[in-house]
Amino acid sequence: MKKNIKIDRPADCCGCGACANSCARGAITMQEDAAGFIFPMVDEEKCVECGRCIESCVFTKPGAGAGEKPAVYAAVIKDKAVLKNSSSGGIFSALAAAVLDKGGAVFGAAWTKDMSLAHICVENKADLAKLRGSKYVQSATGDAFLQVKKLLAAGRYVCYCGTPCQIAGLKAFLGKEEEKLLTIDLVCHGVPSMKMLRDDLKFVAGDQYGALCDIKFRDKSRGWGVKGSLMTGDSKIKYTAGTSPYYFYFLKGEVYRESCYNCRFPTENRQGDITLGDYWGVRLALAAKLDGADPEEGISCVLVNSPKGKQWLKEIAPAIALAPSDLQSVRKRNKQLTSPSVPLPEHETLLNGYLKDGYTAFCRGYKQHTKDHMVRMAKDMIPAKVKRRLNELR
Repeated sequence: MKKNIKIDRPADCCGCGACANSCARGAITMQEDAAGFIFPMVDEEKCVECGRCIESCVFTKPGAGAGEKPAVYAAVIKDKAVLKNSSSGGIFSALAAAVLDKGGAVFGAAWTKDMSLAHICVENKADLAKLRGSKYVQSATGDAFLQVKKLLAAGRYVCYCGTPCQIAGLKAFLGKEEEKLLTIDLVCHGVPSMKMLRDDLKFVAGDQYGALCDIKFRDKSRGWGVKGSLMTGDSKIKYTAGTSPYYFYFLKGEVYRESCYNCRFPTENRQGDITLGDYWGVRLALAAKLDGADPEEGISCVLVNSPKGKQWLKEIAPAIALAPSDLQSVRKRNKQLTSPSVPLPEHETLLNGYLKDGYTAFCRGYKQHTKDHMVRMAKDMIPAKVKRRLNELR
């Protein structure tokens, strides 16, 4: 029997890259399939069948969760400039800054020069801006796990932020608990492929595609919500479910990789020391306990899952406003805390259409959702403050 990683079913690989990082001979590379999803490919000539790739796979061994029932909070950073450029309450930035203050390094997803998404290492606060904001696509981890291992071996503090499967992959790769490693997992719905996003950007941006310099899936200039913008050197292009088939299908949960519908990690036993997400549907009475925080500017839900997480939350206490909450309240609008996304009937049709006809399949299906687009347009006309007041009546 071959002792190297082999993916028989797409649902059995999350693309975290732990296997590729674990191979000392560089025999494994992460490559795109026809739909753009990344999977490990083994160079048999380089492989010595040591089995390390299998040992590091999160689908072949039990996940190493943080191990405690989470303490739950609503939270917001006090720095208004950072809050404005964060997707929700800016708590990641507070934690990342605290690690940097100790001479540490921070890993997170950032747009590259060619507008792909990859995990990078940041060692100064000025570059933290690259890591802020939601990115609704899978990030390539590259050799980030190897970089983390080297930094930890050198005695440095490290903060690693990613999806639950990426955190599980990092832990499996390291093989032991690291005292100076702070892990932050996100409330994750699922991830489409970079190829799908790239096709969509070309469709939405048109002849301005080559000038794109930033993508904001969550642009707060129009309030806290799910409306984005594509940035060029001198202009901004609206990027929402009303302009983008990709964005529309992402919110519907139709275009994720197969492992997202087979996710092992939406449980109370979270992968990260701290879990971060949007506190959708936060009650005004709870928001009022956050030193006058305005819900229109974004509020985070924070799950503290380990003693290490508690210590780091204490570390950033002066920089944030914090109010105790409960898991039941947070779960109401964050179902992926307890169960994976469910593929709707349209998922298979969309994927097969994309494999056959490319991006035109997305556009073709998108046009058939006239009623959905009209309902969304009507909802978008209601001011966010009114929506939140109506939520109080539920």
